Amino acid sequence: MNLTISIDDVNPKENWRILGEKTEIWMRDLYETYGVKYNLFIPSNHHNTSPISENKEWIKELVDTDMFELSAHGHYHQTSDKTKFGEMEFVDMNEAQCIERIKMMMSEWEAVDYKPKGWRNPGWVCQPHCVKPLSKEFEWAALHYQHNHNFKWDLKMVFGEDGIHETSIKTHDDNIMFQSHIFGSWNKNEWTQSNYEQLKLSLDHLFTNHEITPKIISEI
Repeated sequence: MNLTISIDDVNPKENWRILGEKTEIWMRDLYETYGVKYNLFIPSNHHNTSPISENKEWIKELVDTDMFELSAHGHYHQTSDKTKFGEMEFVDMNEAQCIERIKMMMSEWEAVDYKPKGWRNPGWVCQPHCVKPLSKEFEWAALHYQHNHNFKWDLKMVFGEDGIHETSIKTHDDNIMFQSHIFGSWNKNEWTQSNYEQLKLSLDHLFTNHEITPKIISEI
């Protein structure tokens, strides 16, 4: 079985940036112990406060770190009406707005000289009319099994549904994808000391009892 760990909402702000923080120590420990790798899903301008174009060195350091693959996760990662749709950026826009937002996002990635191969919807959902223009930009999409799996994506779809805090583990197409958020107590799968310890127990069980191959999503 293939195994990957995805981490949503990574951005240059303190507590979210990984580099130089306790989360980097935990991730490095799991990488050195089990060889696991991580897909970092990065909004290109998280909440309109953290454009990656102004943090090129941070992006470069992540790229140069052997355990990470960088993937796209929207532009602002929030909607114009946060009281109604919250973080689900690609839910409250028409097709033209979707195309324009994708251009804004890709412009940020071009500014840091990196072309992400993969995509995950902010808030894990999007409108059906956003699927086609998104499919043109990426090679694969990481999707939650309960969301968007009936949409006709014109790319490789990789599914997951288990959080790093959970003890039950499910496979999809012989893949295990642990899902997480880098920060935010409102997320049960946030990277905390207890969730890191639970993930380590899960990995120890898997690697002891099964044939596991750690991969980034682009390798699956």
